[in-house]
Amino acid sequence: MSEDAEEATAETHFKDEVTATAIHTGTGHVFNIFGSGHESVLRQIRPRLTFRGDLSWSEQRFAAPPGLDDARAALRKHGTALLTGPRGSGRSTAAKVVVNESAGDQSPYALLTEEPYDPHRRLGEVSLLADHRLVLDLLDASEEVFLTRMRELPEFRARLVSSTGYLVVVVPDEFAHHLGDELRPLVARIDRPAGPVVLRRHLEAEGFYPAADQLDSEDVSASLALPMAEISGLATRIIDLSRSAPDRALDALLAEAISEQTDRREEASKLVEQRTTGRDRAILLASAMCHGASGDAVFFASHRLVELLGLGDREGPRIEQPGYRAQLSDLGIDLLPPNRIDLGARELGRALLEHFWDNYPDLRETYCQWCDEVIRMPSLTGTDRLDLVDRFTGQALRTNSPGHVRWLIERWLEPRNHRSRPLRDFGVRALTNGLEDPRHGREFRRLVREWAKEPGLPDEVGQVLVTLTTTLIAPNYPDQAVVRLHHRARRENEFGDPTAREALLSLTADSDFLLRSLLRRLREDLPRTDPWAADFVLFAQAADPRRLVDTSWASRPLVAQQEVRSDLVACWQALFAHRPDHAARLLTHWLATAGRISNADLLLSILVEAAQGSVDLLADLHVAARDWSQTAHGHPHVAVRLSQLVDLAQGLQNQDYAYPRPEEFVR
Repeated sequence: MSEDAEEATAETHFKDEVTATAIHTGTGHVFNIFGSGHESVLRQIRPRLTFRGDLSWSEQRFAAPPGLDDARAALRKHGTALLTGPRGSGRSTAAKVVVNESAGDQSPYALLTEEPYDPHRRLGEVSLLADHRLVLDLLDASEEVFLTRMRELPEFRARLVSSTGYLVVVVPDEFAHHLGDELRPLVARIDRPAGPVVLRRHLEAEGFYPAADQLDSEDVSASLALPMAEISGLATRIIDLSRSAPDRALDALLAEAISEQTDRREEASKLVEQRTTGRDRAILLASAMCHGASGDAVFFASHRLVELLGLGDREGPRIEQPGYRAQLSDLGIDLLPPNRIDLGARELGRALLEHFWDNYPDLRETYCQWCDEVIRMPSLTGTDRLDLVDRFTGQALRTNSPGHVRWLIERWLEPRNHRSRPLRDFGVRALTNGLEDPRHGREFRRLVREWAKEPGLPDEVGQVLVTLTTTLIAPNYPDQAVVRLHHRARRENEFGDPTAREALLSLTADSDFLLRSLLRRLREDLPRTDPWAADFVLFAQAADPRRLVDTSWASRPLVAQQEVRSDLVACWQALFAHRPDHAARLLTHWLATAGRISNADLLLSILVEAAQGSVDLLADLHVAARDWSQTAHGHPHVAVRLSQLVDLAQGLQNQDYAYPRPEEFVR
């Protein structure tokens, strides 16, 4: 399969996550990827490493909305529920919680969301496993895509029944009228849960227990009428404030968080429109972008913006212009000790940025170049620069300009730009923000894939990719994480730390779905005339025979699944052909495992089938098993049974030794 076809399979427009285990490196390594000490570039990433971990976090804070029992009933009766409701009612979270309530401990999950630019794939392409639990979130789908999914739904539901799966579809309220009579029994409408209950659940999950009357004031009530996401953000801000001032009372924390949440867009608009000179507006923009930095830093940032906008020639000599501090005072911008720019309310700075990005779309490219120049100014601290990256990427992604973020990442982090190492941390921060963005994350996952395939990638950049892939991509896109880690593992310096290989093996260690994904990739590439050396090492470590025959989680082991068997046979064939030294070492491990299980054919038949095309190879396999059986740790009965299977493969045995079929491998 070609690289493009492979990626089309692994990187579909559906988010597919079927593993229910945490992601770790498996070695106890703590990756130090930041050369200049800015370990905070991966800031405030909540450790939601799996869909189930995400659900656990959400369920602790979940307030059941009115109508949720109808969704539960529909799911129990029909195996599918269509969830509708007004905007801000928490439909996506409710869908996840409801489908999780029907799941067992080992039920696989899939989160399915639409990529708006690729509406042509079919719902039928989603792989289904036994007892699968799925959420199909159509909130961002176009009307065309929504109608397509509804046409595909009956066929998909039939597949669900055969796999004993359950599905909750999140339906945009504006498209609910398209649901036909045949789908009406599946529809459940939720309403917005009570705001005070939602905030209380969030706070109690973090150890705060508001008194009965603390959430009853007029200001609090107004904030609690906002959408669920806004209330969640309010709770997050309260928690953040409490960490910086742990002794403050909850009333004070609540008041400050609400004050910061106030919409200041109208105030920002008036402030800008009242200033008619380019320099005044440049100072306002620079103050918002560099809020918290020194007055000197903001001055030089604003002065550079004036130059980039070509405004300098319109002004008289600088000495004849008003002094900078007088300009700040006239604009209402404070200088707090020791010489730090302060706009007052935190939300005013954000509102100013939104005003400039929304009202001057033709200047966004200039803002991008300006950010690249400002971040290099020596008057900014490391924290100032990280804040600058966050503010720029926030506005660029909000206004659908991911290309501007990518341009900066390539300037600061791009593998061939080795001289930019001092800016590498800020490239990591920008890439982190891009990967976390729900609308534009695919653009940055593609960038990670491109760089993971880069030959001669500097080890430090490769380490960045491994960390970001396991931390930010794997939670919701584990199959894509496998692709990226596999590309990187092939290209790692063999004399360095094989961090991508370790991360890949760890990611697949407890997920049958992801192990199957890796084996499929190895099967496709190992038979080539020039296979990657790393692939043989990966196969030897990933295809642990003890894992393949394990039945502690399921009655039917992985090795008994026809697709897995075919992948293993193909990989062993390549191993015999290209790496006989690797094959000899791994063979001993497989024979030893076969000797410890009741049905040795689970493993032995794969070895014989892989060698079946060569009489010499079958003979070598027989001799190797015989010699191993005579060692202190050998098992003679394994060698005998393998010899029988070899004879059968050569047509030398009668049907008393019939070649085992996969369905016979269940213990």
